[in-house]
Amino acid sequence: MASLLLGSIALAGGKRATAQGPSEQFATAEAMRVIPKGATITNTTCKSIDVGASSRYQCTITYSP
Repeated sequence: MASLLLGSIALAGGKRATAQGPSEQFATAEAMRVIPKGATITNTTCKSIDVGASSRYQCTITYSP
C-alpha cells in the first residue's frame, strides 16, 4: 500500500502530460519528465485527490512543440 501512495504515474499525449505524486512539486516534476525536449510549457494545473487519510496531487502540464 505504501508504494501505491508514494509512487507516481506520468502520461503524455495530445500536448498534455499528467502525473500524480505525494506533493504538487513531485507531480509537476514527474509530468515534466515525459514532455518532449524543446517543448514550451504553456500551462500547469494541479488538484488535490483525497486517498484514505492522506492526499495526493495530480498535475497536468500543457505544452506546445
